[in-house]
Amino acid sequence: MANGGISRDPNRFTAVGQQRLLDLAARGEVLDDNLYTTPGKVGGGGAGTTWLVGSAEDVAKSLRKYQALGITHFVLSDTPYLPEIERQGDRLLPLLRG
Repeated sequence: MANGGISRDPNRFTAVGQQRLLDLAARGEVLDDNLYTTPGKVGGGGAGTTWLVGSAEDVAKSLRKYQALGITHFVLSDTPYLPEIERQGDRLLPLLRG
């Protein structure tokens, strides 16, 4: 078993995008201003390998910076899903629309 006790299929291949995220995680736990790579170290290399952590203002600032770099789409998700969607809608989206 690897990755903190998570059994991995030896025939499983890592997608190129996923490998890029894992490579970022190898560079450190916190990249940029508030981009955390910890999920990639404990999540078995699944899809959720980074988190934007901070206040709504911090996250909005980072998303605007990434937008200026040419990123056009973001997946903003966390659990529990419904409360997180409500929180983002109430706190984050108004900052991004303004």
